[in-house]
Amino acid sequence: MPPVLSIITIVIRSADERTEKICKNLILEQGVNPEALFIVKETPFSKAMRCSFEIGIRENRKWTLCIDADVLLRPGSIKKLIGFAEKQKSNVCEIQGFVMDKFFGGPRQAGNHLYRTSLLKKVITCIPEEGVNIRPENHTLEKMAKIGYKWKSVPVIVGLHDHEQYNFDIFRKAFVHGIKHLDRAELLVTHWKEKAEEEPDFIVALKAFSDSIQFREKAYINRDQTVYHQKFLETDFKEKKPLSF
Repeated sequence: MPPVLSIITIVIRSADERTEKICKNLILEQGVNPEALFIVKETPFSKAMRCSFEIGIRENRKWTLCIDADVLLRPGSIKKLIGFAEKQKSNVCEIQGFVMDKFFGGPRQAGNHLYRTSLLKKVITCIPEEGVNIRPENHTLEKMAKIGYKWKSVPVIVGLHDHEQYNFDIFRKAFVHGIKHLDRAELLVTHWKEKAEEEPDFIVALKAFSDSIQFREKAYINRDQTVYHQKFLETDFKEKKPLSF
């Protein structure tokens, strides 16, 4: 194992995504010690965040990397993230790279968060209660920034995001996009319509986004929320088989 990887704990935050096993394998292929890799499957998302941070505190390595199971990391990306992190001032609590996002059609920040473990006890106190904010991790980082602990984006593409997902998860995420990113509706819908002719995933996304715009209640990043299951069952979409590799 490369020495630089001995200072990191990695937590995969999973909602049983179709790519969970591939996500894990791509991490291990980079030389990470299997004993430093954990999978968290807690809901709601605020609970998954707390559990991830508690693992980082318990393991007590310098850095704790939280990766969503829908992110497929590029070779060498973990060492690159650590390299950027090691250059930060001590008041930087978190850094994040960019992913090539299937549904946004390019790079964006999502699914990767490298935390300074020594600050995780403070980070935990900033996690919002479930139902307060549809962006709980952003909310947490903003609260940390207000008390003097900044976060930074770094110029590195760490991997792919939202490729090869189950139809239900595509539907759920696109539904949430209709709430979180309504200001980007024209950009997203135009991109999805162009891609829908060649790939059914984008048809699923378009239907979910349309349903989301008409939804008048509160929605959260919680796979178990009833509305996602109800709306998905109302469609004719058949679920994909698990990935075989």
